[in-house]
Amino acid sequence: MDRKDYKRLVLEKLLKKYHNRVAKNRDTNRRIILKPQELYKNYADNNADISEKQRLDEAVHALMDLGMVTVDCLKFSTDMEKIYLCEENVDAVNGYLKDNYGMTPQHVLSEQVKRLVQQYAFLGELTGHYAESIRTQAEDPRQQIDLSRMEANLQMLDFLQRNGEDLYVRELSSLVYGDSKWFEQNNYEEICSIVREALHMPREETERNDEILAHYHVTPAEQEILIKGDWKIVWADCAIETAKLKGGIAISSSDIKDIRKITVRAANLMTIENKTSYQRMADSNSAMMYLGGFASRPQIAFLKRVIADNPALVTYHFGDIDVGGFLIHNHLCKAVGKEFKLYCMGIAQLMDERFRKCLKPLTDHDLNRLQGLVAKEPYREVAAYMEERRVKLEQEIVSYYLKEQ
Repeated sequence: MDRKDYKRLVLEKLLKKYHNRVAKNRDTNRRIILKPQELYKNYADNNADISEKQRLDEAVHALMDLGMVTVDCLKFSTDMEKIYLCEENVDAVNGYLKDNYGMTPQHVLSEQVKRLVQQYAFLGELTGHYAESIRTQAEDPRQQIDLSRMEANLQMLDFLQRNGEDLYVRELSSLVYGDSKWFEQNNYEEICSIVREALHMPREETERNDEILAHYHVTPAEQEILIKGDWKIVWADCAIETAKLKGGIAISSSDIKDIRKITVRAANLMTIENKTSYQRMADSNSAMMYLGGFASRPQIAFLKRVIADNPALVTYHFGDIDVGGFLIHNHLCKAVGKEFKLYCMGIAQLMDERFRKCLKPLTDHDLNRLQGLVAKEPYREVAAYMEERRVKLEQEIVSYYLKEQ
């Protein structure tokens, strides 16, 4: 384990307390104090590591020689009781940290933030909103300033508000940062949240945070519609039939708008929540579509077209027997405008001896969310049973045994 650099820790902790006091505008003669136990918690104990105490003592005495701290010792002892910041030498402390550890002083960082704000504040809605937030942050000495991150965020926000071209996320990252993965690996969720705040568009429970990027012509990746069973999809210049493809096909979301007609050559349409169950299921009476969770916009558009072209279809949804599974089903029905019957998501599955070892206990969070479902059809009976027995079940074990039917 790396040994603590006590010189750095002493100065950092003292400066933090100093900046906190400045932020509160306190006019006081009280000195900035640090106790040795804040650096090494066993310092005053009889069983303290002597070598560790010695390292701390030596570091503090070296700072004393530099005129940055002073010390009070315990009576009749060389052990330190309190370490004081020499406030008249704060500039020297900042300089020492910069020279030895590359740490830029707080007041210098604040000035650099102000220049960033001036550069970006009036370029557009997104940069204006974020510039105001970092200006406020820079005025509070208690806040840690990460200048490089602020600048990276402003660069992305400025590009987004000027962008008029359809882009994928990794193309966007390359254009802004020169690296296709940098955006996703560093500030992706933060940017999405900043954009939502700027537009006053909080994320809905069933919505991905990054869907907000669509307002600036950015797509995380081309989404695919996965289907299998007996389908016929017709475009202007071609048609695809899937009956002989056991694994089904994937249709790019960008191709959905150009579909001329969808024919389902089965009595039923079934959406399936999880990938394993989608891959496992085989039912000649059902055409199937992988959902993967809450239905996305392309999936909803596709399903609406399927139902419009095949009005006699009986629709089912197969998912986990838990609160999330029911919420996914509820969102699906509302978004598509069609009632999907629950498939193998009832009390019978929770009571089935084959699945007993796979039952999981409900958490307190599950129980709280379940309250809203107990009064709703079609969840009323199964939700009440789950609440009484405090159990839930994932669909993968159910789909595994369905192959035997």
